Amino acid sequence: MNCLCFSFSFILVNIAFSLPVSLHSEAKEITQSDLYDAQKYIKQFYTLGDGSAGLIESKDSLSRKIKEVQQFYGLQVTGKLDPETVETMEMPRCGFPDLAQYRLYPGKPQWKKAIVTYRVMNYVPQLSYFETDYAIWKAVNIWQKAIPVNLVRVHNIGADIMISFEGRAHGDNFPFDGRGGILAHAFSPGPGIGGDIHFDREENWTVRRYGVNLFRVAVHEFGHALGLGHSSDRSAVMYPTYSYHQSNIVSLSWDDIRAIQNLYGTILMYNQEAAEPLIPDKCDPSISFDAATNAYGEILLFKNEYFWRKYQQVTDAKISSIQDVWLDLPSNIDAACEIPGEDTIYFFKGSTFWTYTHYELSRNSSQSIYLFGLPSYVKQIDAVIFIQPTKKILFFVGDMYWSYNDKIKTMDYGYPKWINRSWPGINDKIDAAFQNNGLFYFFSGSRLYEYDYWRKEIVRTLNSNNWLGC
Repeated sequence: MNCLCFSFSFILVNIAFSLPVSLHSEAKEITQSDLYDAQKYIKQFYTLGDGSAGLIESKDSLSRKIKEVQQFYGLQVTGKLDPETVETMEMPRCGFPDLAQYRLYPGKPQWKKAIVTYRVMNYVPQLSYFETDYAIWKAVNIWQKAIPVNLVRVHNIGADIMISFEGRAHGDNFPFDGRGGILAHAFSPGPGIGGDIHFDREENWTVRRYGVNLFRVAVHEFGHALGLGHSSDRSAVMYPTYSYHQSNIVSLSWDDIRAIQNLYGTILMYNQEAAEPLIPDKCDPSISFDAATNAYGEILLFKNEYFWRKYQQVTDAKISSIQDVWLDLPSNIDAACEIPGEDTIYFFKGSTFWTYTHYELSRNSSQSIYLFGLPSYVKQIDAVIFIQPTKKILFFVGDMYWSYNDKIKTMDYGYPKWINRSWPGINDKIDAAFQNNGLFYFFSGSRLYEYDYWRKEIVRTLNSNNWLGC
């Protein structure tokens, strides 16, 4: 079967934060076998452009290509086959050339219509229909927010983008290799097979924190189905490798956004009434936050329909839409709280709370806050903190707070108590709160109080956006 489109493969790489090599590689002697494998790698992924089929004969030619590999992956550019470069070449990876970019796409293929349809053709037994459909929908929505194209799902008819789980040889001349290795491939926009996405059905597909996360792979593959190649930006969705992440939060990098908007143009998101951007300015000195919590090693700060997420060891913070991550969760939430042992996050708004596990809605998700034993006169919660050592959930409402024992599922005796008596120095209304490294952080308007509970005192007062690198 002839195919005029290019195939892309998204490969499993089991390292944190998409780093291309270990930062502490052990010294390794470069062998003749390493040299042979490096030449094969370069011929496959960094083509010479001379049409030769044999191995690379010239040392200068090999050195130039090694430099290209090192430059693409952010290694020290020496032109020599050092241990880090060998380790990078040995990693499972994408089957499409890294330096292809747009020059292999005649005319920069793209969908030249306002509505692009997609259809899920089949499923795998590891995931329910709902889990599969939801993962695909989230992946579609990531790109939908960035371009003026409507991506619409259809049923029982042909679609522009046909999505299926396939076996090894499945009729497109790009067979899968079983569990591990190649996870999926997609074709650039065009007629026939163009735009189609195939997932290797033998993988351990999951929507959780183990196995191969369908959502994360689908986001990458939809980028190809829309016309994008690979990016050398490690933070980009279109980076060639798949890596394990604690977080299941995915957002487009600026590199992804520039690339996709280069093909389809931009969406201007403005508030029609106020004629102001909807996305809040994180470095506005007067900014306040609706809610805050830890989640899977990140700190999440919520404002309106958006939230920022930040790893403690990373200076910058990324912004995402709440709806891109938590389907059916309303904007302008009042409070949030992670229960680490249960892999669960509670979100509160008004007299209702929602339960999400692994970023997916749990059964009976939308429930009343009075199930915690709060009195009926409490109409909304200002802030929530979970204390890991004691398994207590603290609910802050106005100038009072309650303590709930999550281990035995009952409210502690003697509550509510006055906040300023148990937490001396905290006299302002609390907007949001979380605990980090033994300290408590209370947000009140544009102020952030860092609090030492055992010493019963405020350690320091900061700007509320201190965690966002401002």
